[in-house]
Amino acid sequence: MKSRKFNFIIILENAKQGLYTKEQIKQFMKAADEFNMPSVVRDLSLYLVPINSFSGDSAPQNIKERVAKGMGYLNSQGHSLARTKQMLKRHGIIESINRVGAQNGVSKNLEVLAHAGLLHYAAESIVLDYPQLFSERVVNIAKSKLQKVSDPTSQKVKSILHGLVQECELGFVEC
Repeated sequence: MKSRKFNFIIILENAKQGLYTKEQIKQFMKAADEFNMPSVVRDLSLYLVPINSFSGDSAPQNIKERVAKGMGYLNSQGHSLARTKQMLKRHGIIESINRVGAQNGVSKNLEVLAHAGLLHYAAESIVLDYPQLFSERVVNIAKSKLQKVSDPTSQKVKSILHGLVQECELGFVEC
């Protein structure tokens, strides 16, 4: 059997810089899964959708990055996002978030991101972080949706645990 060595710290850093294709990231995710490193798999999934896929969009860079990471994670969980991609292509990021944000009720995508402790990448979180870009109605709906899915204590604990698991998997701390 061929011995394989991976430096997942460097791989994650290179993924953040956009140096890998979607296919390469999937291969690294598979390897991290084989090495039983679920937090590395999760972190790599955030880079499955390249930021340059929104190159013609006028949305701020930070919003583009958050949308790309959220879509990447959702995609890695088996969500095709065909309608989302179509809407983004037709209307751009801000208008698409406005349309999604105006719908009452918690979406499956929001639930998935909340469960994973990735609410930061949800459209509703983007609305609250950039309220000047959205209508008052959409901002109020976003607040309501986030209150329904988030338990601040639970989210904080998930975030801390995620960091500790990653440090353990990467060998920074003894497990």
